[in-house]
Amino acid sequence: MADNLPPRPRRIPPHILRRRRIVAVVILIVLLALIGWGIWALIGLFLPDDEESSPTPEPTVSESVEPSPSESPSDKESEQAADACDPEVLSLAGSTDQEAYAEDEFPTFAMTITHDGDELCDASLGPDEQNFVVEDSEGEYVFTTQSCQVDPQSQVVEMEPGQSESVEFQWERVGTDEDCQTVVEDISAGEYQLTVGMGEQTADPVSFELQ
Repeated sequence: MADNLPPRPRRIPPHILRRRRIVAVVILIVLLALIGWGIWALIGLFLPDDEESSPTPEPTVSESVEPSPSESPSDKESEQAADACDPEVLSLAGSTDQEAYAEDEFPTFAMTITHDGDELCDASLGPDEQNFVVEDSEGEYVFTTQSCQVDPQSQVVEMEPGQSESVEFQWERVGTDEDCQTVVEDISAGEYQLTVGMGEQTADPVSFELQ
């Protein structure tokens, strides 16, 4: 008779029961979340729209005033581009640092150019235009800076009305011929005169003495 008894049901393992419980809990949480979302959605249908009740203010449009264009320094310079100075508006003067020089002293000559005009202009005042000429009391040629110059450079100076520029040269008491072929180192004592020149202009002679 024992063989005719029905088989006893197998017990479900504990780990499978735990999994089923976890799945059931997750499903329950999801269902509750869906129900809550549905309730809030229904409530929202009957609430006033905040965005419609308080409209967003329009952005304020402010008028920006463009600054009036001002002349840059480069514009002013281009407008005031100076022309070459007319020789008639430039005055020239020569001078010496002393009236008399002892035997061991070297004279220092100066040339001063002054702009006597009324407008800005460019003056060519480089060594290629300068000339210091020394003559004896009889007017005989003794020395000139232009005769022995090697590759003199040009220099343009922008001069304003009333502006003066000066150039100095120290004479070492030597003489040369006009082609700089002969140098005379023994300059005798006596009266001499300096005449300065700039381009085609020359100044009045200035007298000095070598002792």
